[in-house]
Amino acid sequence: MAQNLSAPQKDAKSADKKVARIDAHGHSHKKPFWAVVGPKLLVPASILFALGGLFLAVYNTLQIITPSETYTLSTGLKVASGLLGLLMTVAGILGLFKKKSRGLMWLAALSVVYALVILTATAKMGTIALVAGIVSVVISLFYVIAVDGKHDVGLFRFLREMIGEVKKLTWLSGKELFSHTLAVVVFVLAMALLIGVLDLVFSSGFGALSSIRIG
Repeated sequence: MAQNLSAPQKDAKSADKKVARIDAHGHSHKKPFWAVVGPKLLVPASILFALGGLFLAVYNTLQIITPSETYTLSTGLKVASGLLGLLMTVAGILGLFKKKSRGLMWLAALSVVYALVILTATAKMGTIALVAGIVSVVISLFYVIAVDGKHDVGLFRFLREMIGEVKKLTWLSGKELFSHTLAVVVFVLAMALLIGVLDLVFSSGFGALSSIRIG
């Protein structure tokens, strides 16, 4: 009779997983919330990123071919916005295929910077341009978060470590802060007074020297 060897192997794997979650003191540890949710964000973020970029590219291309009065961007800005949409589309498609993390993060960071530049340039050129720029920036930031959550590039790890180091700092009390601030204000006023007195003395002295006539 054939024996079912898969069940014991599965039980062994599940037992190993359970043991891995228990430390030396017998305490179980759950994964952090971001470690569970982060990896699941890349697919929806990539779809949203690709669709938003495709809409931006197609809409600006149509505006170049048949311009409308409500969309007041110049031809150069329309081309730039179309290229931003193309970049977002490519990055979103690559995100769906889960390519290398560095390449995705570079594309995501470039999209954020590009979207901010376009938003700055088109902020005063109509409601449509303003809304499109804001949406592009928001979608790009969401894509950056999703890439870091999936591949653990290090962005949120850096923020966590920075927050941890900030918590280790020893902050001044209210009295100490007041005394230090008072000392700085007194020092600045004293230096200003000293510089004012020196300026008055030198200006009076040079004025007196200039009034002396020889011969």
